[in-house]
Amino acid sequence: KLTEFVPALRYVGRATGNIYQTFADKIIEQRFSSTVIPKVYEASFGNKGESVVMRYLKVDGKTIETFIGTLPKEYLGTEITGNAEVKGSFLPEDVKDVSILPDASGMFYLFNSTSASLDNMIGTTLNFATNKKVQVFVSPFTEWTSSYPNSKMITLTTKPSSGIPGYMYALDPSSKNLVKILGNVPGLTTTPSPNGKLVLYGDSSLAFSIFHTDTKVSNLLGVKTLPEKCVWSKSSDVVYCAVPKYINGGEYPDAWYQGVESFSDQ
Repeated sequence: KLTEFVPALRYVGRATGNIYQTFADKIIEQRFSSTVIPKVYEASFGNKGESVVMRYLKVDGKTIETFIGTLPKEYLGTEITGNAEVKGSFLPEDVKDVSILPDASGMFYLFNSTSASLDNMIGTTLNFATNKKVQVFVSPFTEWTSSYPNSKMITLTTKPSSGIPGYMYALDPSSKNLVKILGNVPGLTTTPSPNGKLVLYGDSSLAFSIFHTDTKVSNLLGVKTLPEKCVWSKSSDVVYCAVPKYINGGEYPDAWYQGVESFSDQ
């Protein structure tokens, strides 16, 4: 028989942690798993939809748990029963940041490692198919946000606050070399392109620019928004952004992160 293959979308119910699935051409929601993980705040899928990363708070309301689950394979012609079980393991408590490779084959995560005398931030890569973990980064500075645009590059940006100089670095996970890309930008937030050659970045005034990592040239883009409101095309030649129609006065990006200010975008 001729078979039509259509992309499927998977997503996690925040209240229960159950995984649901629908097709891209027609919305027919089906429950894929019955494993209950209450109050999931963040969920990411990898390994062709067969791995899931779920992040939630423990009952104490402050400790972050990060669960890596393996989903059962789907076979052509078999019916989804909705009773599949998600099995997996936990990462260390209080993982601070998670980034997924665009091809969804692996992830990078940051967590605090506290010894008797040191408090370091540890960065580790994880391959979803093999579950292999490799430590590629360590820093006594603990406030980082990460991005994993391609297998040869991880970016690390200091957590932003209005008026505070921010810095961005590129890490090669193979050699573990760390190179500064941008620096001394107040309220710096960033979104690198998949090929790593371009970086969208914003500052405390929400001025929006693009930085060329090869020529070190920066171009102002003439709109005001945050890089977090943008997504790159796979070929790194197009970027789609949500741009606020109007911006109230305030300290950015803090006011937006805190929910004090919200935007109507176009």
